[in-house]
Amino acid sequence: MNFATLAYAGFLLTVIVIHWLLPRTILRRWFLILASLAFFGTWNWIYVPGFVALVVANFGLGLLAARPGRERLAVSLAILANLGILCVFKYADWVVGSAASLWLRLAGGPAPFEALGIILPLAVSFVTFTQLAYVIDTARGARPERQFSRYALFVTFFPHLIAGPIMRGHEFLPQVRHPRPFRVEFIRLALPLLVVGLLKKTVGDGLAPVADRVFADPASFSTPALWVGVLAFTFQILLDFSGYTDMALGSAQLLGYQLPRNFNWPYRSLSIQEFWRRWHMTLSRWLRDYVYISLGGNRQGTIRTYVNLFLTMLIGGLWHGANLTFIAWGGWHGAGLVIHRYWSTHAGRRIRIPPPVAWATTFLFVVVGWVFFRAGSIEGALAILARMIVPHGGAQSLALALAGLLALGFALGQWPRLQETLRRLAPDGTYRRYAAYGLLLVAAVALVPAQTVAFIYFQF
Repeated sequence: MNFATLAYAGFLLTVIVIHWLLPRTILRRWFLILASLAFFGTWNWIYVPGFVALVVANFGLGLLAARPGRERLAVSLAILANLGILCVFKYADWVVGSAASLWLRLAGGPAPFEALGIILPLAVSFVTFTQLAYVIDTARGARPERQFSRYALFVTFFPHLIAGPIMRGHEFLPQVRHPRPFRVEFIRLALPLLVVGLLKKTVGDGLAPVADRVFADPASFSTPALWVGVLAFTFQILLDFSGYTDMALGSAQLLGYQLPRNFNWPYRSLSIQEFWRRWHMTLSRWLRDYVYISLGGNRQGTIRTYVNLFLTMLIGGLWHGANLTFIAWGGWHGAGLVIHRYWSTHAGRRIRIPPPVAWATTFLFVVVGWVFFRAGSIEGALAILARMIVPHGGAQSLALALAGLLALGFALGQWPRLQETLRRLAPDGTYRRYAAYGLLLVAAVALVPAQTVAFIYFQF
């Protein structure tokens, strides 16, 4: 169910009213679990029993991980179960299809096997990462949850279910153990998140056709047009994903729960390291805590640190999908992090890069990475980049396109300052603030395209 639809608005309103009318905490908890399963089932009910079974299995593994001497067994079983399911649904067809293509090239005939056409369940990547982190944290000494309904709500809670943020037990379970009574403040905090999130989503949907046309047939477009198309996707994915997160946080707030922040204006970053501290923050922390540190982090020498950084980002790229383009995107960012770390260690203290140059370099680096992320193949991505670099349509047009690219990036980076100015003009709680929300809501509804585009991260 898409957040930016009337169907979701009706679903959310119904859940909120029933939830707060129920007299007991345990009833509210079980109602939210059932509502979340219904939300998940609107996409495909056939996966609901398997989803429930996975929740039950990880709840048991969490209890096992809390027993002295059983930690390694519990973590091993959790890795096998969660990553095994993730690999089957997300990568099995890719591996089989790649093997079939290799067979065709080497044997000169069709392979005796073919891809199974497995349909990827919604939320599989986020659910498996959430539960794997819970078992590992418990094995490391975190408090285990011994009441199943609390754990089930932690995993299934519908605002974060489909595309995150990736939650950790210590961020959400204390709220389930000590739920808050309804307060009007919940509405005040949720309203701007829902309205601004919807506005981001609709603006992102408006950029989608531009990006789709350019990436579908890049050879038909001039260099400036390619830059515009890549720029369109650059802002589409930010507005789409951060808009989803805003609406997820707002939905949770109306039910009395707080979800972790997932974005902090990443296009303002002055380095690629800062970008990853601001972009998809819960995934960045997950990769750091469970991949990078597990590989050895920076504890085994300089070269090993660089290798660990690169491998972590490769894995992060592969997590996004079964395609070489995602691996290339992860490798691109891994190489950027390695270069940044080397520069910071050996030259950063002696050579100070002016902030505008640092920002422009980082932003262009991220934009190039999005080409690999969005393109259908490595060859297609390289062809787009080659045409973006070698002018087709005149050097003057290329200069104008680059200037426009940097100007738009700078404008988006200054949005927080604009927000602060608006807060001073319309203080919180005044009629002017709510009038501004109303105008933003009208703008969002007016901008909704005829055909709503699914959230990009639903496919991951």
